[in-house]
Amino acid sequence: MHPMRIKLYCTAILLLPVLLAAASSLETFAGRKVLRIDIEGHRTTREHTIRRELHTTTGQAFDPERWRADLQRLDNLDIFSSLNSNVQATENGIILVLRMREIPPAVPYISYNVTDEDGWSFGPALKAVNLLGRDLFVAGYALFGGKTTFLLDLNYPWIAGNHLSFDLDIGRIERENTLDGFRETSFEFSPWLGAYLGERGRAGVGFSYFRVDSDRPGHTLQANGRDQLFQAGLRLGYDSRDAWGDPHRGWLNEIEIQKTGGPLPGDGDYSTTHLDLRRFQPLTTNQTLVLAGLLSLQSGEVGHNLPEYMDFHLGGANTIRGYQIDELGSTLFGKNQLIGTLEYRFPLLASREYILMGLAADIGLSGAFFADTGLAWSHRRYFAGDRLQTGVGLGLRLLLPAVDMTRLDIGYSPSGGWQIHFASFAKMRAQRARLR
Repeated sequence: MHPMRIKLYCTAILLLPVLLAAASSLETFAGRKVLRIDIEGHRTTREHTIRRELHTTTGQAFDPERWRADLQRLDNLDIFSSLNSNVQATENGIILVLRMREIPPAVPYISYNVTDEDGWSFGPALKAVNLLGRDLFVAGYALFGGKTTFLLDLNYPWIAGNHLSFDLDIGRIERENTLDGFRETSFEFSPWLGAYLGERGRAGVGFSYFRVDSDRPGHTLQANGRDQLFQAGLRLGYDSRDAWGDPHRGWLNEIEIQKTGGPLPGDGDYSTTHLDLRRFQPLTTNQTLVLAGLLSLQSGEVGHNLPEYMDFHLGGANTIRGYQIDELGSTLFGKNQLIGTLEYRFPLLASREYILMGLAADIGLSGAFFADTGLAWSHRRYFAGDRLQTGVGLGLRLLLPAVDMTRLDIGYSPSGGWQIHFASFAKMRAQRARLR
């Protein structure tokens, strides 16, 4: 046999395990011993930050489902634009190889905020999604326009132990509160500690300080036009979503209880309870049905021990689409609220990685059909089915780097007619925050 042909045959034989590994599904290697996990492509991210998310460890039998969950957990960190793996088979076991490409650790951009009440605000922003390579999130915003906003957000998902996390929100907002009729200046300082309860459970305890100034008398609890509210809170959550950014299956549930005043100093004396439930149900490979419900209850009497600016006004992009906020007056505002949403989501442009000037980011576009219903009330006698208001419509969802999800919705309601809603992804509180 020709020497060159012999050499080719030998090379093929030597490469056969690798080729078979690449061509086979993960189930082929179920039960094989994991010899090593190699990580490639990370330049900024510390290797410890990656490995702590892996439940697959060396020396154990390979479990394909556990490995897929590991990959999804890494993807949920939102610090990689692409993530893939392969399996290399050997006589004694397998070698798992992780390859990734990081998104820029810090992104300067022009941020925006738009609400039905305040309109548009724009300004400079800087977001660091992976500061020091530790999955430390820090973002600063300065927005001007419909309202003047200065915000600093910090999230450190793993400061110690088994996912002990720390969150801090500091912000100052100046706006024309057209619903309550005064120029409002507010300041917030809110630190929270969180921890895992098993694989899916989350718990958090925190403290919040709010200061609200009014330019007109009679809109705050204090006659001098300044309220100071001290709050202590508890959050319990259950998160079984497959993907945090654009979920396809699973649950996201959270209950939050806060006490303002009472044993705490400051003004006001009331409690607030939010119950947020949502189910993501896959219909096909890439189509999802979302069912969501939000119940908010507050104790106290509005204007006495519960500030009037703390009541709920329904309508607009984040509650009942098809109505402008406060369009129905007293019919859609009160100290309590109940909102339900049914949404059918489907992809228009699948999320994919784009590289521009060496910077990588995920961009995608999807569509949705929706129906919202709900009511708000202050007294029990007004909690009645005939007061429910409903809106239906369709919309677009644009996934962008740094600013996350942007929504454009066209809603219709019998009383409000056709309405256009443009907003950032803030449908409900649990969708605004990464539950860690």
